[in-house]
Amino acid sequence: MADAGRHGAGAGRRRAGVLLKYVHICGAVWFLPLNRDEAVEAIKKAYHTAQEHARKIGGRLEPIQPRHIYGDAADKFGYTLQLGRITVNLPPASVVVLWGFYNADEYLDFVRFIQDSRVYEWFVEPIAYYPERVGVWLEEPLIFRNVIYIDVHTTSTEEVDRAYGWPLGYFISPLQPPQEVKPPRRPRGGGGPRREGGRRS
Repeated sequence: MADAGRHGAGAGRRRAGVLLKYVHICGAVWFLPLNRDEAVEAIKKAYHTAQEHARKIGGRLEPIQPRHIYGDAADKFGYTLQLGRITVNLPPASVVVLWGFYNADEYLDFVRFIQDSRVYEWFVEPIAYYPERVGVWLEEPLIFRNVIYIDVHTTSTEEVDRAYGWPLGYFISPLQPPQEVKPPRRPRGGGGPRREGGRRS
């Protein structure tokens, strides 16, 4: 599968007055099985990246779990992906670091991660035939904050609401929510500075 986005997900060009965004399309060639040395190094790099983010915010580091993706709907879907579009609202100061994908569904052909102008489309169907059904992303780990949209597509013609795949990586969240910064209060009353004895100058 050709990589149509090597210029970068945020790159663009103007054609007929329209800004066309490149989509980072990644096929099986960009995913390695777990038994490759490069795959092990890629996972280590992603873990070190996640550790660095955890250190910066004084937070905890966990594998990505259903509650991180679905919130209150975690029990409904578990470690499966709802078909269509999933909206992931990350808590303030939280970070997601992705290093790969698990696919146990031969009909799950691609997933797309979207944040602002960045779009990463992963062609994941071949991973269903990898050893352990895990593909390790060969390039830099993907890092997301704030809101992520995940588009999940299947070629199945059956009436299903989910696919048996899961993004692999780390969720980093602060141990305590960041403090809200409030502007300083203005002193009550007006007038100029007071002299000793309480009389205004």
